[in-house]
Amino acid sequence: MEIRHLQTFITIVELGGFTKAAEYLGYAQSTITSHIQILENELGEILFDRLGKKIILTNVGKKLVPYARQMLDTYSEIKNITSDKNCVSGDLIIGAGESLSIYRLGKLLKEYKKRFPKVNIILKNSICSDLRSKLRNGELDIIFTIEPQVMDEDLVVRNLKDECMFIIGAPDSGLEFLSSDLKSKDVRESIIFSEKGCSFRIAFENYLKKKRIKHVNPLEFSSIEATKKCVMNGLGISFLPFYAISNELREGSLKGIEVKEFCDKFETQLVYHKNKNIHQAMNELIKMTLKDSVSWE
Repeated sequence: MEIRHLQTFITIVELGGFTKAAEYLGYAQSTITSHIQILENELGEILFDRLGKKIILTNVGKKLVPYARQMLDTYSEIKNITSDKNCVSGDLIIGAGESLSIYRLGKLLKEYKKRFPKVNIILKNSICSDLRSKLRNGELDIIFTIEPQVMDEDLVVRNLKDECMFIIGAPDSGLEFLSSDLKSKDVRESIIFSEKGCSFRIAFENYLKKKRIKHVNPLEFSSIEATKKCVMNGLGISFLPFYAISNELREGSLKGIEVKEFCDKFETQLVYHKNKNIHQAMNELIKMTLKDSVSWE
């Protein structure tokens, strides 16, 4: 028994004839007859009495009408689950690096919540490597990371924006030595690192090693804001993306030098598992992100 057979049955009942139903549904007369015969064979009963050119519902036919209408109504509701934006609901679990949550995702998630108010957004912050691990384990639906390009056959990765990375210091700090040739020099600096495993820290450590800049007992913070405050107070130099420090550079509360040499290109990336069932709430976020990514300044 198929939905189209029930649709044919109800149309015949409402229009009062096989010919009118065929015209309304765009079927041949033989198709209409075939649909009813299939229903009658499955039920083992006649649904219509043919009295000349007139048809009349049998007792079984009359009993079938409310059930058929109920099934058609249910089918219509099922179809609307994926067609009505007002019905987009459920949990959407997003992972992101702290800096992206603070400086980049606010505008996007505000607009998303405005369009899809029934979606429950759960935002979890962590370092990029942990986010990818949780994505593989199914703990997260989608993640936003800032790191060198992710290369993983199990993940779908979309680059949203190339980022500029800066080494920052206090306004009165001398960062010029970073641009000099240090092959014969032994420079020691106070360093403020991000937490272990963070892409910022890995890149900064590699940079310092290649530039032969030695450091002892560095400070370590998981907070972007704490890092910036400590740098402003002259406790050391650190390594952050431009979007996180642009206001401070403009105001002069931080000094910065863009890092290009000895450092892989950083990108803000949208990532999800290739085998993930992309539910509607997730799909709408992906579409909105890719459409609006050019405005991520």
